Amino acid sequence: MFQRKDGRWVCETYVLLPDGGRSRRTVYGRTRAEANEKLTALARQSQAGVPAASGRMTLEDYLSFWLIDVVHGSVRPSTYRAYEMFVQVHLVPALGRHRLERLSAADVRRLVNAKLASGLSVGSVRKMHAVLRAALEQAMRDDLLVRNVARLVRVPTARPPEVQAYSPAEARELLTAANEDRLYTLWAVAMGIGLRKGEALGLRWSDVSLEAGWLRVRQTLARENGGLVFAEPKTARSRRTVPLPSVCVAALRHHRDRQDLERSAAEPYWDDHGLVFCSTIGSPIDPDNVNRAFDKLCATATAGVRRVRVHDLRHTCATLLLAQGVPARVVMEILGHSQISVTLNTYTHVVSELQQEAMNRIDDVFDPPPVDDDGDGPDTGPDD
Repeated sequence: MFQRKDGRWVCETYVLLPDGGRSRRTVYGRTRAEANEKLTALARQSQAGVPAASGRMTLEDYLSFWLIDVVHGSVRPSTYRAYEMFVQVHLVPALGRHRLERLSAADVRRLVNAKLASGLSVGSVRKMHAVLRAALEQAMRDDLLVRNVARLVRVPTARPPEVQAYSPAEARELLTAANEDRLYTLWAVAMGIGLRKGEALGLRWSDVSLEAGWLRVRQTLARENGGLVFAEPKTARSRRTVPLPSVCVAALRHHRDRQDLERSAAEPYWDDHGLVFCSTIGSPIDPDNVNRAFDKLCATATAGVRRVRVHDLRHTCATLLLAQGVPARVVMEILGHSQISVTLNTYTHVVSELQQEAMNRIDDVFDPPPVDDDGDGPDTGPDD
């Protein structure tokens, strides 16, 4: 109900708070229409589930709301757990008591510098800062802030991790050593088309066409709350169709025949999920078991095979493709990178070598300059 008070129109309403509760809020206007406009805006905001700005709202209050109402369900479970960790371990202890609207760039800068001084890696500090920046960006969209102070703070650039890719000789040596390994085809596919470990472990036979020579990445195997679950691929571009080289087609055919024998031996206990890579009873393979199997393979292989991570088989695929002159855009599509910059930045060393090789070919376009035999300049014709 509107009332006139001290020359202004006044009305009270209830608004949504970050903790899910409600609080009474008073709006004022020089005219009844202005007060009604403010009242309507608050009502729409509460109906949309957006908490109202409050001088008492702390950063901790808003981050809790942001994680539950904005982030949860919109990102992969592993991504949500990472966001939650950065909020609970780093942001809330350091800045949680700050009033949301009073948070300053200086506060954020002190946090960044303190975390770097404590020994937290540059990469982790950048991720922490990105989480805070994303939360404050949402607060701006919710009309709780007029600016995002995290955007005003520069964070050092992290040095990209060194890519540990196998050379062609090492790749052949690894597959030779794994010839009798039950997961031989997994290693071959990882190096042949660059599947991520979770993508390979979530691959189903229904997503593979050996006759046409392609496979589709439609799900991944991930760990959530201590258990294994099938999840959506990492990004929209991760959902892709990849052509199979003949070596992978042959390996998958052999693997399918072997799996048929395992299925017959395990019946009636076969736990059928339709997976290409599964345990001896059909159930999903724990990613940690894949890591252990690969470590064992590297340890028993010849001295010519370095011990790397399973993920480095994906790097091997990309490096070999680029070294063969495959355009970076094509490599990006095969690997399912979200942007070509990811491909170029990850494999800078290979791209640089290819650029140098391309420049060297300029010599094939132009004739070599005349040889100066007498030291008085280029020979341009017969001596006078």
